[in-house]
Amino acid sequence: MLKHRQPPHRPRKFRIRALASAATLALVGALTAPSAYADVRDTDIICGASYAEQARAAEDQPDIVAAAAIVVGQDGTAYFERDADAEVKIASLTKVMTAIIALENAQSDDTITVDQRAATVGQSTADLKEGDKLPLSEALKGLMMPSGNDAAMAIATSVGALIDPQSDDPYQTFIDAMNTKAAELGMDHTVFANPHGLDFDGWEGDFHSTARDVATMFAHAMKNEAFRSIVADTDNHITVTSADGSERTIELKQRNEILGQDGNIGGKTGGTYIALSNFVGAFNRETGGEIYTVVLGSETSDTRWDDTRTLANWYYDHVVSYPVASSRTQAVTAEGTPLVGRAAHDDWTDKTVDVTLADPEQAISLFSLAGDVEAALDIDRVQGDVKRGDTVGELVLSQQGREVARAELVAAENQSAPQGIDWLMVQLDRLVRTVLGEDATAQNQELIEPVDPQDLDAVGADNNAASDSDAAAAAQPAS
Repeated sequence: MLKHRQPPHRPRKFRIRALASAATLALVGALTAPSAYADVRDTDIICGASYAEQARAAEDQPDIVAAAAIVVGQDGTAYFERDADAEVKIASLTKVMTAIIALENAQSDDTITVDQRAATVGQSTADLKEGDKLPLSEALKGLMMPSGNDAAMAIATSVGALIDPQSDDPYQTFIDAMNTKAAELGMDHTVFANPHGLDFDGWEGDFHSTARDVATMFAHAMKNEAFRSIVADTDNHITVTSADGSERTIELKQRNEILGQDGNIGGKTGGTYIALSNFVGAFNRETGGEIYTVVLGSETSDTRWDDTRTLANWYYDHVVSYPVASSRTQAVTAEGTPLVGRAAHDDWTDKTVDVTLADPEQAISLFSLAGDVEAALDIDRVQGDVKRGDTVGELVLSQQGREVARAELVAAENQSAPQGIDWLMVQLDRLVRTVLGEDATAQNQELIEPVDPQDLDAVGADNNAASDSDAAAAAQPAS
């Protein structure tokens, strides 16, 4: 019945940028003056453009002190960047790649054996002893939760032997696999030299990564359900089999201090005197989806957590719920739904079918600082008997060239094909129109502004006000 899809009409573009006042720009200038404690830098980037290239209100700029940072979405969109490609030490964030290689090359019940080198590596540990044996699933908890260097070494040697049973150096086999995986993921500024990230006391070397590469690595890891479970686990106990065959339970220290707070669903800490304090974390809130934050080179553990919370809150505070169909739409169908257009019926010379949204209440989440929104209606030409609810095309929304939503368009009325005398009259009419050089059928029509030409920040303010109102109501004593 549905045929001859017409090419999309030229998209309409709607401005969503907020303009900073002169006073705001002056404030930004002051904040970006050279200083060891500068919170906002004119080289910081929001959605591909630096502060120096765009006007931003002060509240649109996250105040952090980390040397390097990034916020990315699950689809790889970078919302905020600070020196995201600077090559630096990342300390125990290295263990994310250790977990990736282990999970992709071994089974959860494969045995990990702790040798003398692993048991004596030092620094942060999972309290493993030489001769201990434990399943990979438990070893990974010891790797991620307390950031166990002993677990990292044991995993590297044990899994390296599984990767290449013929290798006379399974530990190096594992390190090679880490670098191969980094290359596969496009981590072009990353080199690994050990499975734990230590960079002193004999572990010095030319190994490094970047905030962007760390985000890429963590996003890949979060695609693995086993990894997601490990970093979200709140049970801080593992069971190991000691060298004498007895079992013992080890209580692990949870180093992710914000797990379960502010939407944090997992992460990995890292820190040495050279790398300073680092963290990569995943957040997921009801509106805005899943994001990954990275902070590198924080002076203290406290600033690491402050910066992470600031970046997460900054992102979610700028996520707005936006209606696909404008509430200002004047045209409506007979049933009161938005009349978005009319689909030409190819079997008639002058008839069209009213078109509406399958879900008139559909709303989408948009990041208000990500740029202009474009909307395109793609309405099908129809044939045969059309029934109300039949799909007749779609509405496509994109933001700065990136598609953000699709909405189904449906017929808002019934329309039958011509029969008998009607069919004969249509053929005669079509012949006359052809002779006169007129259109032999009706044309598709667009009758809607799919997105109101208003600032997304204004919508965000309304959303936040509603949320504050709901929160205040929820805080009232129950009657």
